[in-house]
Amino acid sequence: MSTQDTPDPDEYVRKNKGTLVEIIKHSNDTFVRALCLAALTEYGDDPDPEDIKAELEAFTDLGGDE
Repeated sequence: MSTQDTPDPDEYVRKNKGTLVEIIKHSNDTFVRALCLAALTEYGDDPDPEDIKAELEAFTDLGGDE
């Protein structure tokens, strides 16, 4: 894959925000959920701090167990 074929992270997150949110809400894999949350935080629109706090608390409540 060339550099030209690599999707822009901002564009990818913008186009796939709904899917990323669904993964965060419903996935049993905490690592994948964390990756999706990180992508939304880094490349998404300015997130609502309360939404991020709620997601982090939900993630913390899982205790990191797989």
